Amino acid sequence: MNIKLIALASAMAVSAAVAQDYEDEYESTAAESTQEEAAPAEEEPAPAPAAPVYEEPAKEEAVAEAPAPVAAPVVAATGLNVLHGVAYNTVGNEAAASTVRGNMASPYKMAGANLFYVEPSNEYGALAFGGPAMTYLVAFDNRANLGMLTAGIATSGFGVTVDIAIDKMWASNEQKADEGSIEDDYSVTGAGDYLAATFAAPLGALDLTANIYWETYNNEVQFENDDTEHDVDFWNLGARLNISNSPSGASTAWSAGLWFQRHTDYTEDVASDLDGAKTTTERTGREANILIQPYFNIGFPVLGNQDTRVLLGLNTRLPIVFFDELDNAGAKEKDSYSIFALYTTPNIFAEMALTENWIIFGGAAFEWKVFSYASDEFTEDYDVPEDKVVTNGSVMSMKTNNTTATAGARFQYKNLSVEASVADNLGSAAWSGLIGQFSGTLSF
Repeated sequence: MNIKLIALASAMAVSAAVAQDYEDEYESTAAESTQEEAAPAEEEPAPAPAAPVYEEPAKEEAVAEAPAPVAAPVVAATGLNVLHGVAYNTVGNEAAASTVRGNMASPYKMAGANLFYVEPSNEYGALAFGGPAMTYLVAFDNRANLGMLTAGIATSGFGVTVDIAIDKMWASNEQKADEGSIEDDYSVTGAGDYLAATFAAPLGALDLTANIYWETYNNEVQFENDDTEHDVDFWNLGARLNISNSPSGASTAWSAGLWFQRHTDYTEDVASDLDGAKTTTERTGREANILIQPYFNIGFPVLGNQDTRVLLGLNTRLPIVFFDELDNAGAKEKDSYSIFALYTTPNIFAEMALTENWIIFGGAAFEWKVFSYASDEFTEDYDVPEDKVVTNGSVMSMKTNNTTATAGARFQYKNLSVEASVADNLGSAAWSGLIGQFSGTLSF
């Protein structure tokens, strides 16, 4: 266990030595973006200083003193690895037991499940039915004020799901007169319109989950007639790839992955003059960018017995955002902006089986913006070398963000299990601050 603690300490030391991040508005997702959701969650920085290297302290001359006590081995807790709901493991410890939401996100893990799951606190419900050879998956959720449908299948060899939330409208107006007719075509795609697909499969001792999605984060309007065209693009196209040791992680659990997202903010207008000549005007918004975010999570037990365990974990992400270069040809100006950051979240999680029916659990997580670097290069009169003015600006920051904590319990009777948690901020939690999350599961 000392080796694990040393590895964890070294990981945190590396985090402190490197880094970079979105500015505060990107701290969250830029991780469900819109977002991370974050995101916008959405960052080529200077080379990072070398990470400190752990060195074994020099051994001194032998001294007559009692030998150090040997730490007792952690005993694998029995009866704790059951399927949980949303109230469980809100700190995101990688070594904790599975949840329905987590298994739905990597759908092959739902193979053989026959259950009904509901979250009244989040207006979410899921159903898995069938047999070991083929399990059918259905889930209802809300996303960006739209209802979202998830449907898929799961087998022991792979799982696939598709998510869809729709908000689209098309309209056409035709006006006729003796001298001719005019037709206007008009369409709107509402914010929250979403389409995604997920594939997951075991790969021996590891497993793989791949996800691709398209979302509209702001209302898009397209208009066209004989003289005018107006088109705006406010969409995110993203992909995530995750690898974990879930099939083989007996004690230490880890996952690593990469999130890529293209965030578009673009407007195009086309106008025709009296002679029929067309003029096109294009504009790229300040927030248009490309996000690349690698991440690594690890967790393992540090204390435990037959009925209790305490887990220690570290979740780290490295968002890098490259914003589109803004080229204002009329004013002869260019603007190039990028962000590089490192976030790490140490977390602790504990659970205890009180009886065959009751499990209690709780955890705390601390988010640390280890380092953030934003670089901005602004060029004026870029096509007149003797008049060119280049302004380079940068902002570096570090911040220990807030700590969150939750505690909850799970009760099971026959094939029914119910879970609830108390939120860390009772003033803003759901249900008048009495309950943070609540879910129920019927298993068959």
